[in-house]
Amino acid sequence: MAFFGKLALRTPRFRSISAVPVRGMAYNVYEDTTASPDAKFTGTDKEIAESIFMQNAENDFLKPGSAFIAACGSLAREYPELKSLSEDIFIGRAHQFFDENEDGLIDRDEFVNGVQELLQPKTKAGEVLSSRLKQGIVDEFSNDFSHVKKIAIMGAGVAGLQTASLLKKKGFEVTIFEKSDNVGGVWKENYADFGLQVPKELYEFPEYPYPAEKDWELFPPGPQVQEYIEMYAKEMSLIESIKFNTAVQGLEPKHHGWEITYSSPDGNSGTEDFDFLVISSGMYSWPPHIPKARGWEQFQGEILHSCTFNQKEQAAGKKVVVVGGGKSAIDNVVAASKGGAESATLVYREAHWPVPRYLVNLVPFKWGTYSRFGHAMLPTHYDHTSFGWWMHSVCAPLKWGWWRIVETMFTVQFGLKGDLKPKIPLEIDVFGGGQILTYEFRDLLAAGKVKAVKGSLDKMKENSVTLTDGTELEADQVIYGTGFGKSYKFFDSVVEKKLEKSKDGLYLYRNVIPPGMGNTAFVGTEVSTFNNILTHGMQALWLSKVISGDVQLPSTGSMRKQIEKEQAWKRTWMPATSARASLWQLHMLKYHDTLCKDMNVPHRRKGMNFLAELFAPYQASDYRDLFK
Repeated sequence: MAFFGKLALRTPRFRSISAVPVRGMAYNVYEDTTASPDAKFTGTDKEIAESIFMQNAENDFLKPGSAFIAACGSLAREYPELKSLSEDIFIGRAHQFFDENEDGLIDRDEFVNGVQELLQPKTKAGEVLSSRLKQGIVDEFSNDFSHVKKIAIMGAGVAGLQTASLLKKKGFEVTIFEKSDNVGGVWKENYADFGLQVPKELYEFPEYPYPAEKDWELFPPGPQVQEYIEMYAKEMSLIESIKFNTAVQGLEPKHHGWEITYSSPDGNSGTEDFDFLVISSGMYSWPPHIPKARGWEQFQGEILHSCTFNQKEQAAGKKVVVVGGGKSAIDNVVAASKGGAESATLVYREAHWPVPRYLVNLVPFKWGTYSRFGHAMLPTHYDHTSFGWWMHSVCAPLKWGWWRIVETMFTVQFGLKGDLKPKIPLEIDVFGGGQILTYEFRDLLAAGKVKAVKGSLDKMKENSVTLTDGTELEADQVIYGTGFGKSYKFFDSVVEKKLEKSKDGLYLYRNVIPPGMGNTAFVGTEVSTFNNILTHGMQALWLSKVISGDVQLPSTGSMRKQIEKEQAWKRTWMPATSARASLWQLHMLKYHDTLCKDMNVPHRRKGMNFLAELFAPYQASDYRDLFK
C-alpha cells in the first residue's frame, strides 16, 4: 500500500491486555482495552495533514461520509486538542469548515489549510470551531484520584450537604453552589401542606438524628423538616462552604477537572477551577412539567403547577381541577378542598396503589416494606446466586399470594372501587407510582368534598376544561401535579452526550459514576428509594471512600457490564418511565447492601439477632456507626 507525502509509521504501542480472559477465540469486550490507538504520523502539522488526507482521499478528494469521518478520526487521535472531531455532532460542522469553496468535496489544500487553522486559529470561524472542540474534550474515567484536592458540589439539599460533610472529613476543600438563599432543596419551599409521608426515623441523616431537645411530630410537616436540615448544616459546619444565591451557568472540562462559571444577583460572578464535580441538584429540579392542552390561551382562570401552589388559601372560592395521579396531585386536591375551594376535582390517567401509614390500622407500614422479609417478596433482584434464583422461583406462588392479600388489605382500608382501584399489581406499581397516604383523600371523597375523574385533559375553554372522552368540568383554576422535567443543560451538548443517557434515564455505575466521563459523580440525583435521605448518605459515604482511595473501582469495561445487567433487569419488569434508570424504591435494601460490600463493611446491620435481621425494618440508625 503506497502512502504519499512524508509519512513514517511508528510501531503501535498498546496497553497490556494479558489480564483478559480468553476462551478459544472469544474476546471479553468488557475488559480494559486501549481507548484509542496511539498517534501514528510524524512530521510537521502540514505533513501530517497531507498524510491523513492521502490515506482517506479518493480521486484527490475527501468525500462526505465514511472517508471524511475516518479522516476526522485520525485527526482526533493525532491531536489531543482536536479529540472532539471523533464526535458525530462535530462531523457536519467540520466538513462545512473545511469545504472552503462549498462544492461538497474537500481537496488537499482545503484539508491542510483547515487543519492548520484549527491548530492555530487566525480567523473568526477557526477560533469558534477550535474553541467548541476544546469544550467537548472530557477526561475519560480514571481510577486515580490522587490529583483531587478541590471539589465542587451543585446543590445544598440533603444529598449535597451530606456529600460535603463526608468529603470535608476526608480533608478535601469543598465548595457548594446553591442557587437559592438557604439549604434544604425541595424542603425549603414546596406545595401547600407538604410534609413527610413517612415517620421521622425513616427520614433522618445517618450521622445526625433528630435532636431530642425539640418536640418533633411523628410525621413532620415541611417546615419542621427544613428546620432539621438547617440544624444539620450548622452542626456539620457547612454554611461557610456554601455560595448561596449562586447559580452555575456553565461547566467547561479541563484536564483533571472542571472550570465552573457561576453568577449571582449581587454581581458575585466569576469562574473557578475544581478537580472534581459532584452533581447533587436532586432527582427532579427544573423546569416543571406542564402539558399544554389545546386552547390554554383562552382559559380565563389560573394555571398553576404544584410548585407554585404554596398556600391552600390560593384555592379559596375557586373551581379547582388538579391534573395528575401522583402524591403531589392528591395532596394538592386535598389542600384545595381544605383551603375553601368551591369544588375540587382530581383528573388522573391511571390509578396507583395507596400505601397506608399503618397496616390494618395497627402495624406501622415499615415492618412490611423496610425489612429483609419485605424485600424478599419483591420481584427477584438480578444479583442472586443460582440457588437464590431457584429459591425465588420455587416461592413465586407464595410471593404472588402475599401481594394479593396485601392488595385486598389496602383496598379495604382505602375503600378502593371502580376506576380508583389500580389495575397494575402492587409489587410492580410501587416502582412507578406507589404512594404513602393518609385517609384524608378517601374521607373527602366519601363526603363529596372532592371528586376524582379518570381521563386526560384534551382542551381548555374560557371557564372549563374538556377531557378526551368529552367530559367537561367547570374550572377557574387548574393545578398541574405532573412533576418536573430533568435537564443536563449545565453541560455543553457535546459533554452531555458523554453521559450516554437513555430514554428511560441515566444509567450510572452504582447510580453515582458515569463511566464515560472522568472527575464527575452524581449523588442524590440519579437514584430514588423509599428512604432517600439515607440512600444519599450511603452514596456520599461510598463516594468519599472512592475519591480518597479507600475503595477501588473496577475497570470501565467492568462498570459498563454491571450497568448493562441492571439495565436489562429493570427493563424486563419495571414500568417504563423516563426515570426508570434511577428507581430502586423498595429494592433499596439490596442497593445499600451493595454499597456496604464495596466499602468492605458488614451489610447485615442487626448483629446476631436473626429475627431482627429478617423482620425488623432497616433505617438510618442501623448505619450510624459507618458515619463516625
